[in-house]
Amino acid sequence: MADTVRKFGKGELITAVVIALAAGFFAGTVVMELRQPAGARVQAEAASGAAPAPEVSGAEAARISELEISLATKPGDSGLWVELGNLYFDTHQAAKSITAYEKAIALGVKSPDVWTDLGIMQREAELPQKALASFDTALKLNPRHENALYNKGVVLLHDTGDKARAAEAWARLIEINPSAKTPDGRPLAGIVAELKK
Repeated sequence: MADTVRKFGKGELITAVVIALAAGFFAGTVVMELRQPAGARVQAEAASGAAPAPEVSGAEAARISELEISLATKPGDSGLWVELGNLYFDTHQAAKSITAYEKAIALGVKSPDVWTDLGIMQREAELPQKALASFDTALKLNPRHENALYNKGVVLLHDTGDKARAAEAWARLIEINPSAKTPDGRPLAGIVAELKK
């Protein structure tokens, strides 16, 4: 039985070369990243002024890609924009999250939760005045929205230095929920009392 030699077509050869180059580039990048100590990477990012890359799991990245593809064909689907905004929120991609939430709102979403999440991302993007406006819109939709009140107080205290208005926002929250606490478990009532001194 004679051996037959398989001939590769031009397209197959080009595909093989591209795959080999991509694999080599990826492997080289991984090796260089692993050889550099984590502290050196953080210092290099800080020195360059670049923000650290967001931490995105494989599942989150896959769902983000799916949503982006879906929205390319269905840009009027406000629910998909909200879901995409939420994924960007969860992965600390503030600018992308803001864009997604704003598109959902432009399509008619009137959710205090979406407005509150938009405000949180605006704060993360160092846009405190826009964040306050978003929290105020959330509170117009639901005056008892605890998360909007809490985050409004955070922005007022930490970003604008307005202790009186921060105490006022948190006092309203305490009226709704007397046992309200900070994320680290401190009673909000004690903080308000300190701010009013």
